[in-house]
Amino acid sequence: MTCRGLVRGWQLGGSMTSFEERVKRIVLETMEELGRKPEEIQDVIEPPGAEYCLIRFEDSKIEPIEIPKPLGAGESQEKDEIRRALSYRLRV
Repeated sequence: MTCRGLVRGWQLGGSMTSFEERVKRIVLETMEELGRKPEEIQDVIEPPGAEYCLIRFEDSKIEPIEIPKPLGAGESQEKDEIRRALSYRLRV
């Protein structure tokens, strides 16, 4: 499932891990807060066996972002980290 699919009406859940689902939701919310179009995100995936989620962009010139699995961090800390990463990468 991709973020692009979520934007077009896909539902969260299914075979995603809870971490991947949470990161996708936070990325969509954050893109809107930053005044950017969620469609700029190609996908958000947690590769099998990985300890991170990868945020990839439609524009291939923008490097992907790795979001590490938190070690006991709360959602607000994850949201802050994702917001900082997106702001930096998108130069917002």
